[in-house]
Amino acid sequence: MKYLVHIVAVLVLLMAGCSEKKSPFDAEARDSGMRAAAALIAVDHTDTIAMERAVMDAKAKQSVYALKRDSAAVRAFDEAFRSYLKEKDRPLYNSIFPADKKK
Repeated sequence: MKYLVHIVAVLVLLMAGCSEKKSPFDAEARDSGMRAAAALIAVDHTDTIAMERAVMDAKAKQSVYALKRDSAAVRAFDEAFRSYLKEKDRPLYNSIFPADKKK
């Protein structure tokens, strides 16, 4: 019984360590996130309807991975979207993600 407890504990630790796996869609999701951010930057920032449309398009592209239940790909999309936006258009990034202004 003592060994069974140790085996279960080791298995739990191994499974927890594997939870941050990369997705088979990782590269695709990152590319899609960067393209969605580039499309948002390209929109005239004074045209609020076009800006909303670009944000909704980005969320629709991200939802493809959510529908596949691939949280790693969703996270990869989000990271790529945010980092591209932060690098290329900091004021827009700060207006969309005001909580991240300090970063």
